[in-house]
Amino acid sequence: MQCPGQDNRYWSGEAVFEIPCPHCGTMLEFFKDDSQRLCKQCGHRVLNPKIDFGCASYCPYAEQCMGALPAGLRPEAADLFKEKLAIAVRKQLLDSEQKYLLVSRRAEFAEQLCREEGGNMAAVVAAAMLSESETPLILLNELNAADDMIREVTRLLARKPAQNDEETTSAAIFHDACLLGELALNMSSTNQASPCQTAMGRQEATRILGKAGE
Repeated sequence: MQCPGQDNRYWSGEAVFEIPCPHCGTMLEFFKDDSQRLCKQCGHRVLNPKIDFGCASYCPYAEQCMGALPAGLRPEAADLFKEKLAIAVRKQLLDSEQKYLLVSRRAEFAEQLCREEGGNMAAVVAAAMLSESETPLILLNELNAADDMIREVTRLLARKPAQNDEETTSAAIFHDACLLGELALNMSSTNQASPCQTAMGRQEATRILGKAGE
């Protein structure tokens, strides 16, 4: 038995669509049943942002269907949401390449620092990606982000006081990721690592500043 959602006899005119690569902006063509595409320009593997696995909650064939997919495409994985968010931000910042480069670098540093320091990686990376957006809440709602994700991202973007240790760590990482992104792109006036609030952040700042001084 073939899943009706993947049977092209049931497809509409939206079965084929294009999206910009979230890394370089090259337009990529997707068929609705493509799980991912390789960008020929930058080599990044882009997940299909329109894949919806809501049927897995009730379909009797869900286990067989999901088991055939790459692990990164399973509904519990954060990668798909991250790709959707990156594409949404890319579309919003198409006219500002510098801002998109900045939020991309901030997100990379956020992920790196969270691996070392802890914190809420999903929320910190999302906040970094949305740090130059004029409508972060609208984008999160359009992507059906969970309520707790929206609350934490909103708190980080507004620089509100933390209520517990994890929030404190997340706030420090978000602060450092924003600063490191600016340092990496020579957009910051600071010439020292001390403004960073985490040990890994100071280490990265020292590395970036040292490389710039060579």
